[in-house]
Amino acid sequence: MKLNEFIELNGIEYTLELNRDSFIQLDKICNIALCMKIINNGIYDYVDEIDDNYNPLENIPTEEEIKSNAKVLEQTLSKLIERAFFIWLYPNHKLTITQVKEIINPYLEDETKANFIVNKTIELLQKCVEVRDNTTNDDEKNLQALANQ
Repeated sequence: MKLNEFIELNGIEYTLELNRDSFIQLDKICNIALCMKIINNGIYDYVDEIDDNYNPLENIPTEEEIKSNAKVLEQTLSKLIERAFFIWLYPNHKLTITQVKEIINPYLEDETKANFIVNKTIELLQKCVEVRDNTTNDDEKNLQALANQ
């Protein structure tokens, strides 16, 4: 099963192909779980629980640590977005990773456009997961039907 999504980038409409294989390939070259962990952690570790012994003046991240973590977060997001669009665009447009970076970079350099491209990537990743899960469920049903014959 595959799903085609249409997106306009820099005034040009592109067809993105989302399917089980694209999700697996993206995970293979990006390690989606690790990327999501970095993204979810943000620029510093959050404190879930505090007790009477908690000192709010200890372990305050330095400006340098915050900048360093922000850079890692930015690089992780950029890599994930560039590689995701490379994989999704390739079946229909045969663009190289360099060409995809040229299309995506303007969206990463402008805050408003960055919010759009990040949100769109998350939405498309969720659709990939749905396609992957539906494909897996359909495969299991087909195998079960064959076994019952």
